[in-house]
Amino acid sequence: MRKLSDDNYDMLFKVQAEVKDIFKANTDRINKKTAETVQICQELQNSSKKQSKSYFDRKKIIDWLVYINLGLTPIFLILLYIKK
Repeated sequence: MRKLSDDNYDMLFKVQAEVKDIFKANTDRINKKTAETVQICQELQNSSKKQSKSYFDRKKIIDWLVYINLGLTPIFLILLYIKK
């Protein structure tokens, strides 16, 4: 009877060790994939910030060109009217 109990204990101990090894391997794999995903997300976030900054900088330049055009157009029209 003692032999059967010892065999069961040994078998359970081996199963427990296997489960721990599998758990540790999968946890390490999950941590690695999570770190990679976070890195990719960070790169995408930085890229989108650069693109939006570039867009808004261009928009400011275009706005200033429109303001200059709106300011100069009446002056040119007045000059054309005076020359006639």
